[in-house]
Amino acid sequence: MRTQATILEYRHVTKRFGKTIAVNDVSLDIKEGEIYGLLGPNGAGKTTLIKTIVGHLRPDSGTISIAGYDVRKEFVDAIDFVGAIVEYPMHYLYMTGMQNLKLTARMYTEVDKARIEEVVDLVGLRNMIQQPVHKYSLGSRQRLALAQSILNYPQLLILDEPMNGFDPVGMRELSKLLRSLADNGTSILVTSHITNQMESMCDRIGILSHGYLIAERAMNEFRNEKSNVYDIVVAPEEAAKAVKILNQHLDEELEVWRGNPGELSVTSPKLSSAAINRMMLNNGIALQEITVRRLSLESLYTQLTGGAEIE
Repeated sequence: MRTQATILEYRHVTKRFGKTIAVNDVSLDIKEGEIYGLLGPNGAGKTTLIKTIVGHLRPDSGTISIAGYDVRKEFVDAIDFVGAIVEYPMHYLYMTGMQNLKLTARMYTEVDKARIEEVVDLVGLRNMIQQPVHKYSLGSRQRLALAQSILNYPQLLILDEPMNGFDPVGMRELSKLLRSLADNGTSILVTSHITNQMESMCDRIGILSHGYLIAERAMNEFRNEKSNVYDIVVAPEEAAKAVKILNQHLDEELEVWRGNPGELSVTSPKLSSAAINRMMLNNGIALQEITVRRLSLESLYTQLTGGAEIE
């Protein structure tokens, strides 16, 4: 099996605005043909992170490379591999969609008329492309922006909230298109506030909170039938002891989240309700309650961020 090349290397990057640290020592990689989803609450730093990749902002520390090119030292070479939608799509509203595309195409020597026609069909804009953009819905403008961002056959496609304005059918079409691009080798970094779409579309997700990358997960973890969450209730004074027992009992670092006093949530493929009950009883702790539920991206997000509103 061929090893996937690393397209984006984002290493120990920090970006400050005065005393505010928007991105705090973040490191992540994106492989060839991988869809990486970035999820986080308002002000988490997602758009700032994207802007440091595409050169809109210069980080205070750390390194960023795209296809082996350093974004700071070799920006022109690095950005040649990138297509991006950052924040709100910008178009010439009095021009048609096709005119906007042709204007964008002038920046790339490899983009010809056939490629323009191809992306129009890929994004589903054939019926609108000759109309002025001011007549487009938000979803159609997003489609046009996506068409512009993939004109140059990018190795890295960066999409900041691309599902805004899409109805459920449009979301499914977008998800299908992104998967097709990834299957053909394009690496994709996408942010979204829709957890179920991220879970079904992405290969990996990162959760950003207060500028920190607090978790990364492969999506197959959530599709694994053994990925259960065990919600445990013990006497509040025994909660610390229960956490210690859980972490000592298995040869792995368990993720344990605390809710109200005495309420714990733990996930591990090696656990079961019976095993947890047995290890507690053997150590003199009586469980008041234990329930099991499937691990989901939304539940993980809620546990890690305390339920902060997703952007």
